[in-house]
Amino acid sequence: MTKVVYLDQNHWVTMARARVAPEKIPVAEERQAADALWGLVAAGQVRLPLSSAHLVETVHAGTKERRRHLAQAMLDAYNGWHMLNPLVVRRYEFVSAFGGPELTAEDVFTTAAESPFFNYQPVIGSAASGSEQVQMSDLIWRATWASLLLEETLPKEDLEATRAVVEQWAGVPAALARYLRDHPAERNMRMVAATYMLGDLKIEIAQACVLAGISTEELSGYLQPETTVDFFTRLPFNGRVLEVTQARLRNAADKWVNNDLNDLYFLACAAGYADHVVAEKKTGHLLQGANRALAAPRASVHLSLRSLIHGIQTSEDSGC
Repeated sequence: MTKVVYLDQNHWVTMARARVAPEKIPVAEERQAADALWGLVAAGQVRLPLSSAHLVETVHAGTKERRRHLAQAMLDAYNGWHMLNPLVVRRYEFVSAFGGPELTAEDVFTTAAESPFFNYQPVIGSAASGSEQVQMSDLIWRATWASLLLEETLPKEDLEATRAVVEQWAGVPAALARYLRDHPAERNMRMVAATYMLGDLKIEIAQACVLAGISTEELSGYLQPETTVDFFTRLPFNGRVLEVTQARLRNAADKWVNNDLNDLYFLACAAGYADHVVAEKKTGHLLQGANRALAAPRASVHLSLRSLIHGIQTSEDSGC
């Protein structure tokens, strides 16, 4: 059975180096694990989906040569598979919570054209047909994605606009953490995080209500104060966001930076639906903690490729 593995950007860098500059991978076991992962990809035993986070981060990846090596490694390994944009997953998790169809891993990881973008509208539980029109769309989409991934950089004005939006996002939880530090009290931190998320997601929740066909009165039945935490924790992606957020709010010294947006949303989304996630260390530790706190953990969260390979081999030995 093919395993879905989501790699954070730094581990894609290792995968690229394993092909073009293995001597730059300082840990021999990690170099061997990257080679082993390439072998599993070639054998069709592992699927390595890409996301819009990979697209954005690749255009910032240093020199032109380094960017092209990284992008080419991704294109050689991904075989057309993408992860839905976390904003789409979040919306449809809410729809499912309000009685709509439930998202599955087969919905979140897909070869559908334009699926990494926030305005994509999935058809839950419906596989794409093999019609000539779909095949042509797939060919055009793959060529477009490859062109985007190999692009040298984003225009300066786009970079600045994006940076400003992300900085604004990071400032809100940072300010909340400082307030909690400066006004100590006995608090249920999961409730604090859930309340913060409710305030932040008013528009998305309203959109989900429309999609699910429920009224404002019916919505209140789902989001009573005593049920709010449970509402979020039952959702694979949103529950992980809540767990990571509440853990970070406990520490006002924990700085929220621009990279946290991708690390939180994309890694938490993947951890809710993939078989394995290989994360950067900070978010990886937090997601491992989230797995322990949530009733239904999904992905095994790793901090290195060698841990991933060991996890895949262990699951194969146990017949999972």
